[in-house]
Amino acid sequence: MGRIISIIAAGLLLVGIESAAQNVPYPSSAQGGFYTHNYYFGPAPSSTPCAPAWSPDGSKIAVAMSGSIWIVDPSSGGARELTYSRKYHSMPAWSPDGRWIVYVADDGGGTIQLEIVEVETGKSRPLTSDNQIYMDPAFSPDGRRLAYVSTKSNGNFNVFVRALKDGQFVGDEIAVTRDNDFGRDRLYFGPMDMHIAPTWMSDGKELLLVSNRNVPLGSGNVLRMPATANGIDQATTVLAEQTLFRTRPHVSLDGKRFVYSSTRGAADQFNNLYVQPTTGGEPYKLTFFRHDAFHPRWSPDGEWIAFISNEEGLPQLQLLETYGGALRKVHITERRWKRPMTAVSVRTVDAATGRPTAARIHLTASDGKMYAPEDAYARVTGEGDRIFHQGGTFRVEVPVGPVTIEAVKGFEYTPVKTTVQALAGKVVQIDLKLQRLTDLSARGWYNGSTHVHMNYAGNLHNTPANLMMMSAAEDQDMVNTQVANKDNRILDYDHFIPGGKPHPISTPDRLLVVGQEYRPAFYGHVFMFQLHDHLISPFTTGYEGTAIESLYPSNTDMLRKAKAQGATVGYVHAFGSKDPLSTNLGGAKGYIVDAALGTTDALEWSYPGMGTFYPWYATLNNGLRVTAVGGEDSISSMHISKLVGSTRTYVHTGGRGLDADAWFEGLRKGHAFVSTGPLVDLTVNGRMPGEDVRLPAVGGEVSVEARVQSITPLDSVTLVWNGEVVEKIPLSADRRSAQLSKNLKVARSGWYHLRAEGKRNERYPLDAEFAQAFTNPVWVTVGDQPVRNAAAAAYCLRWIDKLQQMAEAWPGWRSQREKEHVFAQFDEARAVYRKFRDEATVGGVE
Repeated sequence: MGRIISIIAAGLLLVGIESAAQNVPYPSSAQGGFYTHNYYFGPAPSSTPCAPAWSPDGSKIAVAMSGSIWIVDPSSGGARELTYSRKYHSMPAWSPDGRWIVYVADDGGGTIQLEIVEVETGKSRPLTSDNQIYMDPAFSPDGRRLAYVSTKSNGNFNVFVRALKDGQFVGDEIAVTRDNDFGRDRLYFGPMDMHIAPTWMSDGKELLLVSNRNVPLGSGNVLRMPATANGIDQATTVLAEQTLFRTRPHVSLDGKRFVYSSTRGAADQFNNLYVQPTTGGEPYKLTFFRHDAFHPRWSPDGEWIAFISNEEGLPQLQLLETYGGALRKVHITERRWKRPMTAVSVRTVDAATGRPTAARIHLTASDGKMYAPEDAYARVTGEGDRIFHQGGTFRVEVPVGPVTIEAVKGFEYTPVKTTVQALAGKVVQIDLKLQRLTDLSARGWYNGSTHVHMNYAGNLHNTPANLMMMSAAEDQDMVNTQVANKDNRILDYDHFIPGGKPHPISTPDRLLVVGQEYRPAFYGHVFMFQLHDHLISPFTTGYEGTAIESLYPSNTDMLRKAKAQGATVGYVHAFGSKDPLSTNLGGAKGYIVDAALGTTDALEWSYPGMGTFYPWYATLNNGLRVTAVGGEDSISSMHISKLVGSTRTYVHTGGRGLDADAWFEGLRKGHAFVSTGPLVDLTVNGRMPGEDVRLPAVGGEVSVEARVQSITPLDSVTLVWNGEVVEKIPLSADRRSAQLSKNLKVARSGWYHLRAEGKRNERYPLDAEFAQAFTNPVWVTVGDQPVRNAAAAAYCLRWIDKLQQMAEAWPGWRSQREKEHVFAQFDEARAVYRKFRDEATVGGVE
């Protein structure tokens, strides 16, 4: 194992590859990361209304839409574009005199600045210009001050107040809150406190805001405090509940109560609207939706509440009658743009059939921005590309001038791109013909990500039908979505179907399977597919401040319960770019234990990288057959997320076609390869990954056949034997394919697998930091000799020792009995690796 680790560390397997750390937008934001960007920041590309703000006279509503601020007439649905620039505008706040609107301007993932527009003239100017993040502008009742959130100067979210006059800041800002260390790392939120979403009390002397000060889980409580320097020191809690950014309180005109959005902790998987006294008290539920309602804002007279609803999937503007309960949907009936616009009508066509086919669209207009159809969910990929999915035909309004449109459809079609002139007054018709690179399903290989979430509290209320469309656009055969918890909430549990069979919406060409992600913060998250009877509960362990804080039950316990129901299970988004043993054991701490005990079937790559190879090779080198799988952890209801199928698993179903039982059976047997783009094929003596080649005790020669194809250029293709590179396979002239046919001598038992990687700067249009694919092992057994490696066994023993040290220090154990139960499982795994170590040596020599 020491030899193997040194080879990986030297980079022989990853020539030219950069670290697999995830793409990190908004670098000045030190808090919250992915969830902050989705639940808190405004959606940069949005084809429908977001973030409503009433005009002072109550006749109009300002919203963010299509990257601009718009003025909507709620009685007619007519919308007029008020602002426009190459940035994406959101979070409008109207001044009490109606003259100004302050909003935030996102430059596309770098900074978010404050800008102000004069409503009558439409002239905008910046209020801030630096490298920070600004959010949540809110005018004081007299219009003379602005409250807002900023990351200056240490990247933490704090609330400031600053005077305004004639549309310009005057004087210095006042820090109402300040940096404060919770004292330990909080799940998803880190140690530093967050202060967000300020709203003024009616007297202009106090603020309500949301803060996780003294809160171990979630974005925090609603606090009331003076709007003065260090007002946080005099804060009182008026609402204490588990929240996730959606709260956004707004105080009524009389200052007596506030409206907000809530799931009431774990009570509801959806956000509904509530109202509560500003002095504290019992909340009253205003809506009872089976979808999300968020960003509520009182009308000036208090008779209506404007909010965003995703009842129909996409976010839309709605009004709730405060007294009476009437609901009014404000459909955008007309868009009056501020600049010349025209329409482009596009079909994406399968060149082989001539019929429209779903595809992903990358569109860049003449102003450098992305525009999406009114019925499409505009997205930002994990790598920062702006895209939308569509079913085969779409129409979109774009600025006059050149527009570049590219269609992408998974890994087996060659992307196609065109640039056309969008002319005023003329609808441009475009056909994009997608040519197949290959058809792996014709050879019995069917692909699907092992890690998809249909809904996870994002702006979109996703449906099985829409998820199937997204998956068709990405050319997925298996759509494996997972029920999961977010903190104490459970999302999509109502879509679970006992029996382990595909969802009824499945078609002969595409199967939807609803599984579960079990998400313990300590041991690591795992997938569970084809549970025959019920979802595993509780959905997690180790959550501070909850009744499930203990590390009992272990993952081993819960995996055994899932497998008793017939489930296929595996550790997900396991490790990063480094050897996990050199860090805190990464995101799948329990893997080494469960690999030894036979309680995990798989180990998942969620993005390309080398870190996961360390523990995987350590287990393979002692004959533990854990299947490598690909699943990107896409959250398709969020506007910033990795795309469905961006890391996927190809499984050979053994002549049974597209069949869920056959797919998961093939996965468990290792008849699979992992890919973020390249397509890899390996046989040894005609045997595929997961199968065995048997040789006599004296060894012999094997015939290796390898083939690689890719829609993006590659940098290296290597054949690996027991973790060591034995062949560097030459690439074709265009670096998009490679082949090997060679006989190799084998003297001891082991395994082969094939790997392919590309360069970071050549990954587009893949939603991955670089192209990577690799097969599962083809096993070669010489005589009756098992695959053993003493150094690999020692690596696993060191891992378990470190795991136990970390578990011993966990403060949430409920009893010594619980701890002894879990540690006995650790000892059981140790015994397995000690046996491997002993079998690998004779007289102390390997």
